[in-house]
Amino acid sequence: MNIDDLRDEISEKLETAGDHNEIHKVYEPYKKLLEEEIKYKPRNIEAFCLLAMVVEGMLSDVEPIDILDKCYEANHDVFSDNEYCLWATNMAYFIIDYYGCVEHDDNKKRKSALTILEEAVRRKSVFHQTYYALGQYYFENKLFDKASEVFHTAYVISNDRRYLYCEAISLLKASKLNEGVKILESLSVFPLIDEELDFSIVLAQGYTLALMGEREKASEIADILADEKYENFDGADWMFTDFMFTLGRYEYVVNYYDNNEYAEDVSWRSEYFYSLKMLGKDKEALLILEKLVKEYEEEIATAEKEISFGSGDDDYETVDDRDEDIVELKEELIAMKKCYNDVFVNNIKPIKEPYYDITYECYYIGCPKHHTK
Repeated sequence: MNIDDLRDEISEKLETAGDHNEIHKVYEPYKKLLEEEIKYKPRNIEAFCLLAMVVEGMLSDVEPIDILDKCYEANHDVFSDNEYCLWATNMAYFIIDYYGCVEHDDNKKRKSALTILEEAVRRKSVFHQTYYALGQYYFENKLFDKASEVFHTAYVISNDRRYLYCEAISLLKASKLNEGVKILESLSVFPLIDEELDFSIVLAQGYTLALMGEREKASEIADILADEKYENFDGADWMFTDFMFTLGRYEYVVNYYDNNEYAEDVSWRSEYFYSLKMLGKDKEALLILEKLVKEYEEEIATAEKEISFGSGDDDYETVDDRDEDIVELKEELIAMKKCYNDVFVNNIKPIKEPYYDITYECYYIGCPKHHTK
């Protein structure tokens, strides 16, 4: 059985599959073929790995981790280094998908992902996905120096600039600003080619230069990014607005908040009020605060009057739902007033931390959904 041919067939059929039922139909015959293959050829590691991804795509009762556990049981004494690394990377993918990778408790399954990935690196995995997976694990657990090293290895193997970007971000998170920004400068392109990646690269570069006191260079980058249109990257606008706030472009910040309803969230208000203050618009800021306070108080009063629940047309299913909403509204009102007072009474300037994050993508080796991309 040629696993590469099967994977190609599945990938091609998935391109035209719409809902889950169609996806299930695509996978179903391959599930049977692969189950037969591993029954008679348990040394076929690739068949085990493809079967795990097939049952995951089918939302089958069979767990992908169980399939890869059986693969290990059948082959752990005879794995070649490459076979082990293939198995380990793909097993880690499902473990991390199910259990996460942030070590907030003593979850043995989660820790096993780290163990098998580190063993795959010790065996000198030839797969760039191994190093990317381990880098992501280190990054999420704030081991930024280690993350930068394995991301670099992933880049050396693949020449994929996304991994070099991840290395740079890890260095920035490790407070190695000069090293990180040097890599970002080598990756920067204008105009942006890959909208999300190139925006992230250039924004991180500009933000870091601003933090390093290179405000003239940072402002040049801001001017370039301001002329771009971000149609396929939803987070670009607010991240760029944070950058503009750091540069003191307060008119831009106020215009952004005024023209985006979701920016009315409390978490944005400190920067908004401070920008108004710096533009000398103290009276406007007070009027806005008074308007917001009135809206919150009216919404709280309306909720407190609600006495019927669960009829279908009501705002709340239960009394507890209503009471929870009232508590949340009151907390937001207090937070809103605090934002204003911090700026206009206590003269506190909000500090915006740069948004530094790696790219997240599928690292399953031979994934039929992504391997051709």
